[in-house]
Amino acid sequence: MWKKAILVGLGLLGLVLLVSEVIFPSYVDSPREMRVRVLATDVATMPAIVGQYTLDIGKRPQSLDELVNAGYIKKIPTDPLSGRTDTWVLEWSDDPKTPGIVGIHSAVESK
Repeated sequence: MWKKAILVGLGLLGLVLLVSEVIFPSYVDSPREMRVRVLATDVATMPAIVGQYTLDIGKRPQSLDELVNAGYIKKIPTDPLSGRTDTWVLEWSDDPKTPGIVGIHSAVESK
């Protein structure tokens, strides 16, 4: 009888844990996941910054330093996966009439 009560209790505990995980998900499971989320935010934000620069200045930026010098970003962001500022991979326009940066991603991310 007590074995059945223990099994029922463990089953209920498992069910409660499963439901709590669904209702209250863990937002950050690990430091790496946190860095990946920061990277995703940076990568999503940079095209908007590049687009605004392009609209305001009338040409695409030729480097990240150009965005810093023009005041669109305070500094070149640190890649959260590498911990460095020089591992960004810049995506360039295919249009010869409007050369320059159109996007950015992490070199570490693609490995």
